[in-house]
Amino acid sequence: MTTFHIDSSAVSSTAATARAQIARIQTDIAALHTSLTGLQVSWTGPAATAFQAVVSRWRQTQTRLEGDLTALNDALALAGRQYAEMELAHVRMFQ
Repeated sequence: MTTFHIDSSAVSSTAATARAQIARIQTDIAALHTSLTGLQVSWTGPAATAFQAVVSRWRQTQTRLEGDLTALNDALALAGRQYAEMELAHVRMFQ
């Protein structure tokens, strides 16, 4: 039989902290993207074209990263809620 201990409030709290950190990361990435995109008007030529290709690849990576961060946070938040609900259900069972 598996034995475990979980502090559901700690899991939920961590999910809330992660959500705030993800929002900050997204804000910083948006600012970076704005800066990088701004170079398009003042930089032309083969090097600029190559640089924009790198920026495009970065955007693809960033999109995957944001999706992974969202999935991670969603799973963490769900786990916290489910553990808390499970504990309440067990308490009610013995009342």
